Amino acid sequence: MSSFPASAVIAPALEVVKPAPAAAPVFGLRIVIGLIGVLIAVLVAGLNEMVTKVAMPDIRGALYIGADEGSWLIATYAATSVSAMAFAPWCSVTFSLRRFTLSAICAFTVLGILCPFAPNLESLMVLRTLQGLAGGSLPPMLMTVALRFLPPGVKLYGLASYALTATFGPSLGTPLAALWTEYVGWQWAFWQIVPPCLLAMVAVAYGLPQDPMRFERFKQFDWRVARLTGDLCAGDWSVSGQSSGLVRVHVDLLVAWRRSDAVGVVFY
Repeated sequence: MSSFPASAVIAPALEVVKPAPAAAPVFGLRIVIGLIGVLIAVLVAGLNEMVTKVAMPDIRGALYIGADEGSWLIATYAATSVSAMAFAPWCSVTFSLRRFTLSAICAFTVLGILCPFAPNLESLMVLRTLQGLAGGSLPPMLMTVALRFLPPGVKLYGLASYALTATFGPSLGTPLAALWTEYVGWQWAFWQIVPPCLLAMVAVAYGLPQDPMRFERFKQFDWRVARLTGDLCAGDWSVSGQSSGLVRVHVDLLVAWRRSDAVGVVFY
């Protein structure tokens, strides 16, 4: 009687069946609705910056602040929105595209609602800074959705929607600012974002698929690049502290340049 080795009997029992990879979402009406939702949110983010910029004289008069303080309100929003674009792609992969986009739109909307209720200039500046971070996170999401979900024949048109947000949205700022400040109230320069943002959240929640979160990416994050961005945005650029801020940025730029994988770890 022939005997079989024990490993031949045990090996099949020890085989682990690997789960099949998740199928890529099929392009269809739901993806189009999700893309439209992100497009609306990005349009509103650009529109909000332009409307508040045009309506700033009325806002300054209502809040009893000077021209310098009003310019800081515009500058903080613009600076933080640009800095947020650097980290938004990394966050969308780590926390999932759908979840991060919905969180950014929700935060952008809530902060816009709270801005007219700010009791003083400092609190309003904090709200506008946080709103700039939320609004600046949205444009990269539009390009991500277009590149990831659209088929090759339509992908170019999806990318063209990004150009639409840079031209069409801001051009509506002047007439809307005139409408709110002349006939309704300066508060609507902030509150105008609520209806389209709610519509965008519904479209994104329905149209974009849900990816798993990847918290292991925190171990790969390069914090030197994060510090570099912090120095660029939060450095002391006053006359007395300008030199120290420039030195910090120069040193961090040199370190990031010497490390060839610094930027790649952040974005991929």
